[in-house]
Amino acid sequence: MTTSFSLSTLYDHYFGEQADPFNPKYDSVPQPILNSSKGTPYYGYDTRGRQYFLPAVITYELNTPTGVGTDSFSEVKKYTLPYPVISITSKKTIVETTLTERGGSVKELINVQDYDIVIKGFLYNYNNQFPEADVATLLEIFKSPGAVQLQNALTDIFLLHADRKGSDSVVVKDLSFPEVKGIKNVKPYQLTLSSDAIFNLVDIG
Repeated sequence: MTTSFSLSTLYDHYFGEQADPFNPKYDSVPQPILNSSKGTPYYGYDTRGRQYFLPAVITYELNTPTGVGTDSFSEVKKYTLPYPVISITSKKTIVETTLTERGGSVKELINVQDYDIVIKGFLYNYNNQFPEADVATLLEIFKSPGAVQLQNALTDIFLLHADRKGSDSVVVKDLSFPEVKGIKNVKPYQLTLSSDAIFNLVDIG
């Protein structure tokens, strides 16, 4: 039995908003730019070989027990997030000091807070089966004890800066799978991540 559906319609139904990546507008460009200024690909391919814009790849470390006591071995793995739609937000920490006998206040910028990154998408099994392996992989990423690396042309603009030592490290804070009714081979997912800054501790004692 073959089920027909629209990813754009599903995204609107489960996440409550329209997603332009699922309604692409193709311009006639003779020589498209394939990589960002930081060397990250602008385009990826799904398992059917179809091209899509702004792929997102997560690199994480998986610790697997050896079966001997508490020993385990580490393995670095990469996972390309299926059909990702990414949003990024941040805030400034500003201290406001009220002026004596004058209107207004003096505002002092303390810092720019971490970048909160939300990735929404769909796990899709082309064999019309439940995408169990992909759900298990996202769970592995979520349970990873340390930071993971996120490679994406959009997030690189925010993460790959000198003040972050050129790090694309993020911490996975939340994983959710919205409820699906009537479609067994599609599972929407949502990942919430936060930028993980690198600091050098200096001993001044």
